[in-house]
Amino acid sequence: MKTHNLLRVITCAFVLAFSAAASASDAVRIIVPFAQGDASDLIARVVAEPLSKVVERPVVVHNHYGAGGIIGTQDAVRSKTDGLTLILGSYSNMCANTVCRGERLGYVPSSSLRPVAMLARAPLVIAVNAQSAVGQFSDLIASFAARPGIQTYASSGLCSYSDFVAQYMMRRSDVDVVRVPYRGGHDAVQAALDGDVDAVVVELPGAIQHIAAGRLKPLAVSSKEPVFGAPTFSDIGFEQFSSMVWYGFFVPAETPSREVRTMLNAVRTVLKDPEVLRQFAALGAEPYNIVGPEIFREVVSLTQALEGYADEARLQLE
Repeated sequence: MKTHNLLRVITCAFVLAFSAAASASDAVRIIVPFAQGDASDLIARVVAEPLSKVVERPVVVHNHYGAGGIIGTQDAVRSKTDGLTLILGSYSNMCANTVCRGERLGYVPSSSLRPVAMLARAPLVIAVNAQSAVGQFSDLIASFAARPGIQTYASSGLCSYSDFVAQYMMRRSDVDVVRVPYRGGHDAVQAALDGDVDAVVVELPGAIQHIAAGRLKPLAVSSKEPVFGAPTFSDIGFEQFSSMVWYGFFVPAETPSREVRTMLNAVRTVLKDPEVLRQFAALGAEPYNIVGPEIFREVVSLTQALEGYADEARLQLE
């Protein structure tokens, strides 16, 4: 009897292990090249569960971050081309990194990856701790100018898009301020909340809950319209960065067209889900429905624009 029960236990364990392995091998993996709580991560997690229902298989979000999004993107470039690996692409890992690192990047977005579909877009935000005496962007610049080389601002990471924009703004404003690139937007926001830095420049989804709760004070946003009463980048003299950061799915370049179409159709279905749209809105994001070659036209166009501002932004690895 004991032997019979033991065999049953062993058999059940084998079946469960086999099922788990099979499930894992059949899962769709979304590589997010940034940490949990970052804007890219939040966008990916909004669509993961409804995407799982549409494709009828598990969808797993894998945060593989480091080097401003490069490590996770390189992981995606080297992944299988079976249509089950997606990379969450955004301004940082698809454009700013190319300008920052050039040939050292190890991949060329337009040839190493293939676009599936855009998901959403959201603005950058410049914010300070709610307890700060700074009330508007001009006050922040005046504060930096009054204490050169002492005050600090945080960004989402070295060579991230927020890092690029922040450096450009500080150079154009002719202030000597200490740049503190964190490993992601979540950590940069936390630094501002803790009073470790004097300001933060991040993508709005990573900061919106703290702005809504009154813990952070927004000074400017990159959208065309004010958000939470904060003026736009155009209003404060930086119209060249008055654009929304987009987030989209890409796959390894050699992924078959059939698999890309299957995933594209699934994403289109997900973006019609009212709950997905509600969650995007709660993050300060909006759906962005462009597909195919038009996506890479945006990637190339933005990369070229950033290259034009790179010298003044002093975008560098040091």
